[in-house]
Amino acid sequence: MNFDDIISQRRSVRSYLDREIPYQWVHKILEYGHAAPSAGNIQPWEFIVVRDEENKRAIVDTTFIGNNEVDGKPQNWLLSAPVFIVVCANRDKVKKRYGETSLNSLVYLDTSACIENMLLGAIYLGLASCYVSGFRKKELSEVLGLPKSHEPIGLLPIGYSTEVCLKRPKIDINEITHFEKFINKQEEKAVL
Repeated sequence: MNFDDIISQRRSVRSYLDREIPYQWVHKILEYGHAAPSAGNIQPWEFIVVRDEENKRAIVDTTFIGNNEVDGKPQNWLLSAPVFIVVCANRDKVKKRYGETSLNSLVYLDTSACIENMLLGAIYLGLASCYVSGFRKKELSEVLGLPKSHEPIGLLPIGYSTEVCLKRPKIDINEITHFEKFINKQEEKAVL
């Protein structure tokens, strides 16, 4: 599979086959994430791999659908995935190097790069995933037993897709690309 195929086949999959994922593939996905760039090469990410059904249920109970964090229903579809990978950020590692001012932006930038590598790596291995961020951080931290220095950033269900997902429409790249022009000069946009 070439890189163009990997990029074009990435989808947010929400239904998985009842089929185990070999440990070496899970490990490979973790390696893909760990290969991501990070500010100062701090590598603030840490991974929690979950296969146990009871633990998966406890994690899902911290999730919500849509924007209703308080009363939103759990994302029960997650339970069809045989493996969860929770990507957490060690905020203290970033704070120690860059201080409080850059902490929030760097934590999210670095872990998002890590997560994207993992999502693309899953496609390369013939698997599917979805970047889930609809969870109550405090509750999920308690379920995972995270220290205060760690923050859950993303939940990645990993499995074999049961869906044929259609590609979601994207904004035309010519509308969002600017050559040698500032964004506020819309009338001077260049076309690729």
